[in-house]
Amino acid sequence: MKKLICALLLAATSLCARADVPSLYSPSVIVYDVARGEVLLEKNADELRPIASLTKLMTAMVVLDKAQKMGDILTIDEADIDRLKHSGSRIPVGTSLEREAMLRLALMSSENRAASALSRSFPGGQSVFIQQMNLKARSLNMSDTHFEDPTGLSPDNVSTARDVIKLAIEASHYPMISSFTTLTAYEQTIGSRTRFYRNTDPVVRWTDWDVQFAKTGYTREAGRCIVVDVAMPRGPVIIALLGAHTSRARSADLATIRNWMNGDETPVALPRLYYVSTHSHHRHPVVASQPHRVKARFPSTGSSHRHASRRMIASRAGA
Repeated sequence: MKKLICALLLAATSLCARADVPSLYSPSVIVYDVARGEVLLEKNADELRPIASLTKLMTAMVVLDKAQKMGDILTIDEADIDRLKHSGSRIPVGTSLEREAMLRLALMSSENRAASALSRSFPGGQSVFIQQMNLKARSLNMSDTHFEDPTGLSPDNVSTARDVIKLAIEASHYPMISSFTTLTAYEQTIGSRTRFYRNTDPVVRWTDWDVQFAKTGYTREAGRCIVVDVAMPRGPVIIALLGAHTSRARSADLATIRNWMNGDETPVALPRLYYVSTHSHHRHPVVASQPHRVKARFPSTGSSHRHASRRMIASRAGA
């Protein structure tokens, strides 16, 4: 009987420990406490992954660092057409807009042609612009980051969740980036038409989130990515999620992390999560092929900061 009671107590203790750390869909995650300058939670944070349009944060910083005139007119031409992914655009070839408008559309609506035009107008052209992107990454100690293009369409634009936090910390110092990435929508006159652009990031429309800046990204190779600087009751945090299979999974992870930060350890689970195979029309449940190790440092209020760091194996199958 004593052995049975001990076994039950150990099982209960194990369950309590597991509840302390959220189980997340995204393969690579990091949560950074801005005020304390420390990582609160990480999962495969040093895994090298494509980052898609998170790239545009670096694109914007290189543009702004050069202090080119925001009123200069840039024109979309054939060189700005996406011939790699064949993605669409709502900025026709021949469109002329001020540099500021191009930057706004690149950040809030993730317009690839706008990002390309910004890089082409850089002194020395696009190749020099990309060199500057990589130089700035090195200056920020983003040692696992490399850029091949200014849009994020290239799968060779790679980074880690940890490096994305460094990128986000730097980007948070640019008021124009914060302003443009948090616009929910914008009307832009193009030729004789007024076009309505929506922010590609749904989190800026969540009324109960105080978002300081945010950027999403997606390509087939990168999956659903996001980096968001948000004010929490315990203070500002930056969350980076890389590689989620769906936008719903990415949103669920954000909600789970906020619940965890607020002391509610209940994960936000999706009833069923599917992705569509790129090689067929069959739908398959998303299954974690390997258990993911999550490390967490517990947030606190006041002086009673708990420095305990715990680990758990969190796997999700057919969620």
